[in-house]
Amino acid sequence: KNQQIKRAQKREARFSALHSEFTAYDQAILAWIAPEMIKHERGMTWKILTSILVALAFAWSIVYGSWTFSLALFSVIVVYYLAHLEHPKNIEVKISEIGIKVGTRKYPYSRIRAFWTIYEPHVKTLNLRVMGEIVSDITIQLGAQNPAEIRNFLLEKIPELEGQTEKISDIFIRLFKI
Repeated sequence: KNQQIKRAQKREARFSALHSEFTAYDQAILAWIAPEMIKHERGMTWKILTSILVALAFAWSIVYGSWTFSLALFSVIVVYYLAHLEHPKNIEVKISEIGIKVGTRKYPYSRIRAFWTIYEPHVKTLNLRVMGEIVSDITIQLGAQNPAEIRNFLLEKIPELEGQTEKISDIFIRLFKI
């Protein structure tokens, strides 16, 4: 039994050595903890209205013989339910001299084409346009972090997309608490 404990301790030491490497990304100029996404609170009214809309959509698909639509609707509901079972994780965000680290993902400034911040009453985000195999926009929650401080630092490293606003899809998600 003692040997099993020693083997387990060695495995744990190897695992932590592999996964706790200190890199230049960890030498943060700015750092904060942010939720990976905002989880909206849904009241009983939201649940009742959503259930009615889903039931009507199912009824419509059955009446008109659209079995593929009802199957797709069922699939969307299952995926949505499974995705929202867990609470959003808190991730560590670090802005360093060489790039931005979001959780375990690292984005060197050479891959970040532009950034913009959205700082409105209900929305406080840092957005990055990242180039890779495909162009993608990454949204990072700011929480209590000062957006002016982040903006001033990033202006020295990457261009800012001025005049950007919240995406229509994000507004839709926030308003309907999806």
